[in-house]
Amino acid sequence: MPIVRITAKGQVVIPAEFRRKHGLQAPGRALITERDGQLVITPVASDPVTGSRGILRSKTPLREAQKRHREEEIGLEDR
Repeated sequence: MPIVRITAKGQVVIPAEFRRKHGLQAPGRALITERDGQLVITPVASDPVTGSRGILRSKTPLREAQKRHREEEIGLEDR
């Protein structure tokens, strides 16, 4: 486990092996939180859209879901 130095400005250099493993690139951003008394560094995607891809993924393809929705709408109009 590497030991790092903290500068007078509070800066820490993350070892290259961890940057590569977790996709941290400069310039970039990371979220630092505290969990159970430890600091946790989490990479933040530079583009929030790219970073959130797949979190709302449906098991049904979009075209099929749209087709079902249209059919339901037509069914409601006929009432």
